[in-house]
Amino acid sequence: MPVDEEILDRAREGDREAIESVITACYPAVHRIAHALTGEPKIAGRITRFVLRRAVAAIPRWRRGIIAENWFCHYTVLTSRVVTHRPPPPEQDLLITAGPSTEPAYAAFVRAVRALPVQQMEAFLLNLGEKLNERLLGVAMDLSTQAAGAHLAAAMTALQGIAGDQFDSARNALQTAYMSLTPPETIVRSASKQEVRSIFWRRLLRRAVRRLIWLTILAAIALAAWHWRAPLRALLLEWRTAIRARAQSQPA
Repeated sequence: MPVDEEILDRAREGDREAIESVITACYPAVHRIAHALTGEPKIAGRITRFVLRRAVAAIPRWRRGIIAENWFCHYTVLTSRVVTHRPPPPEQDLLITAGPSTEPAYAAFVRAVRALPVQQMEAFLLNLGEKLNERLLGVAMDLSTQAAGAHLAAAMTALQGIAGDQFDSARNALQTAYMSLTPPETIVRSASKQEVRSIFWRRLLRRAVRRLIWLTILAAIALAAWHWRAPLRALLLEWRTAIRARAQSQPA
């Protein structure tokens, strides 16, 4: 369900409750994508927090008409791509450990997915788990629609060649594992509220620190002016006398 445009308008104006609503709506997909693409809970958790915090800062700058779900998906995919350098060990891979099957064939299928070129793996998992069509895959992966479609087609061809007659059952099992990465609603709401609150408190703290620094500077200037008031007064009087004398010496 897309985020309501009225909520987005309030969020762009900096309304805290509206921003929290946007985060809450998009959090499950961010969590699923990060955990599915990396396969590692710790790395995925850091990616999720990074994307959510970036969103809190970015939402007030969103232009009207932006689709929140696309933004979150895009930044989660790109962040996962940057921090993921190798597939997780099979015994720790979330797509295997969270899977509905303990059969070696299913684990082998997941390992085959991980062995695909990165963008083919992304296209396959996002199409399977998030139901993204070629156009939305392009948005998420920062590619043209044609390029995203080509990556998806290549992934499907490679995996069908590996799994053979077991492709459909393995894909269905993987889809079940992917969707099991959706966090409970209670976790979504509490995490969203915590992240938004944390960002807003940091902003208030930074603003207070900046004001304190400026007040300290102004106080130091005022104290220095008070301490040197006699020499400053004498200097100003000397400048005034010099300017007046110069003005009187000039011919009319």
